[in-house]
Amino acid sequence: MYRSPGSNGPRRRSPSSGPSLRERLRYIRSFYGDQGPASRSGGLLLHPRRRGPGGSPLIVAVCGLALLAVIAILPLVVSRNRIIVRGLPDVVDLSPKRLADLTMLFSVEPVDATKDLRVLVDGKPGEVVPDGTSLRWVPGPLADGVHAVTIRSGSRLLWRSGATKTFRIRVDSKSPVVSLDEPVGKVTTEGPLTVTGTVEKGSRVTVDGEAATVAKGRFRIRLPVPPIGAVRVEATDSAGNTTLVERRSFVELPAIQGVHMTAISWVTPELRDPVLQMAAEKRINTVVLDLKDESGLVGYRSSLPKVAEVGADAGQYDLKAAVDTIHARGLRVSGRLVAFRDPVFAGAAVRAGRLDEVVQNPDGQPYKSSYGAFTNPASKAVQQYLYDIAREAAEHGVDDIILDYVRRPEGPIENMSFPGLTETNPETVSAMIVDFVDGTASALRGTKSRLGVSVFGIAAKRPDDIGQNIPALARHVDYVAPMVYPSHWGPGFYNVSDPANSPYEIVSRSIEDFRVQVGGTDAVLIPWLQDFSLGPGRKYGAPEVRAQIKAARDYGSVGFMLWDPRVTYTADGVPADAPALSTLATEKPRP
Repeated sequence: MYRSPGSNGPRRRSPSSGPSLRERLRYIRSFYGDQGPASRSGGLLLHPRRRGPGGSPLIVAVCGLALLAVIAILPLVVSRNRIIVRGLPDVVDLSPKRLADLTMLFSVEPVDATKDLRVLVDGKPGEVVPDGTSLRWVPGPLADGVHAVTIRSGSRLLWRSGATKTFRIRVDSKSPVVSLDEPVGKVTTEGPLTVTGTVEKGSRVTVDGEAATVAKGRFRIRLPVPPIGAVRVEATDSAGNTTLVERRSFVELPAIQGVHMTAISWVTPELRDPVLQMAAEKRINTVVLDLKDESGLVGYRSSLPKVAEVGADAGQYDLKAAVDTIHARGLRVSGRLVAFRDPVFAGAAVRAGRLDEVVQNPDGQPYKSSYGAFTNPASKAVQQYLYDIAREAAEHGVDDIILDYVRRPEGPIENMSFPGLTETNPETVSAMIVDFVDGTASALRGTKSRLGVSVFGIAAKRPDDIGQNIPALARHVDYVAPMVYPSHWGPGFYNVSDPANSPYEIVSRSIEDFRVQVGGTDAVLIPWLQDFSLGPGRKYGAPEVRAQIKAARDYGSVGFMLWDPRVTYTADGVPADAPALSTLATEKPRP
């Protein structure tokens, strides 16, 4: 029912007018609730939210689950290559040598993607070579400075992405600068020796193989005994560059005036007493005593098992007692050690089937020399046998070891074989001999013994004949003792028509040649001189001995040693001016 305008009865809406605005708002509130968007602002409803089954919360939940499923499945469908690098940390300093030796391997997971890998050095393609399932980078030469090495792994598959890694390396070719200080105070052969100096910061320093203390660019080390030959200071920087400084030993080697004695002569008063009388008259200050001679016999009573095993134990004298006797008279003791001419050791080795311990013919049989059997300088067993004898003598107080027959046998080298030496030629054989001498110096480390080496006079001119490279040997010893016996030279050598009858001329010219050979090393010359007559030539006596000693002194030798196989020396030919050992220390290194 509707009320007409102006009437007092209830007002009725006409069927065509529809619900009023108030009714519409009430309807909306009943549907959305009091917190609906319309109730808060009265504005338009932009995001209606339904309640109950099939409403908007269900749609949101379903969409969330679908999104989680996509996130979980996506890594299984789309993946990234992984680059694996072996052989190099993130940042490293490299010397040219370290760079050349660098082994840097790259691989990719999955492995089948390795073929798509590239290496760039400072943006330019680098050389790589296959190495199993990896690629190896061949660096090549690089200039000093920092270089970027980039590894890129591409992909031919849409669902797999590539990868990139970058490393930086610093190339440094400059060696560290090392400077040695002058020694302070006197240094004797007995030691100790303190070595100090400056070095580039960040470097490591070794002196004679021992690590020195380095702080703020200075290094210091105290050696109980001065090293044999030169003091060798080696500095290594962080890049691996090294600098080796060799300095003449801080110890002045005594000016030796000596005579040689065999083992049997030492225990024979008729031969020993005249030698000791020469010492009392100040003609000599050194006795050169055989430890092991040319026959292979060890003359002193050794405690080494190997000496007894090979049958070399002659046991003719007590070494410690002999050293004490000689030292008590203010004399020096040199121990002569014959190295590779050794029929006793060689014979024992052949009988035991150890043919690798002897020099062989090309067919594998022992090599026959006019001097007798030679042991193999390349054999570790032979080397150790000699090292042990040298060390035992040093521990008994022998002042220096002088190696003799430290050479190969005479004869054509192509007729010889040295088991353990990969190639036989003059250079490799000479290097083998040098390595042995260096090993002897190492064996004497920590003792007070010095080291000398006897060499053939011909070695200055023709080192390949016997494998004695004089400049190389001189770097590992305190002195070189050339055997410059005038009677051993042929006519015309050194432009001397008759060497046996020209002792001053031939000795002076030979020593002058050896001075050139040892130049730049720390070794001094102490030659062997002749005090015996040989063949139908000139008979040797006081004038000939005196002439040789004068030649040796005139041409820069630091002393001399006389040789007479019969141990009957010509005392009148030797000046009575041998320096006392107590006055031989020096405050400064030799110039």
